[in-house]
Amino acid sequence: MSSTKIDSVKLAYAAVEANNVEEYVSFFTEDSAYKVANFDPVIGHDGIRGLALPLIDMFNSVTHDVKNIWEIGDTVVVEMDITYDRKDGKVAVIPCIDVIHFSGDKVKELKAYLDPSPAFS
Repeated sequence: MSSTKIDSVKLAYAAVEANNVEEYVSFFTEDSAYKVANFDPVIGHDGIRGLALPLIDMFNSVTHDVKNIWEIGDTVVVEMDITYDRKDGKVAVIPCIDVIHFSGDKVKELKAYLDPSPAFS
């Protein structure tokens, strides 16, 4: 059975849910662009690590409830709810659309369309 880009996306989300930043960045090209909401994009593995590592200390868990997922050529589009379970007991469920562009079997660009403010306020 061959692996699809959708399979890779699901495995990447599982790495986030396991707080495994190194596994997560392994799904991306070295020069990938990673953009969340209206924040400036981060570039490459070091940029993704720099964004992800501080979040581990803020949240008990981050989970993805995928509603729909489509693979169109080298692009995967994911409609989901992300649940942020903060260490202070607050839980925020935020709708999100990820648009993920691949180069070969690695993510070249990820754009996450969401309003993350409820997870941080």
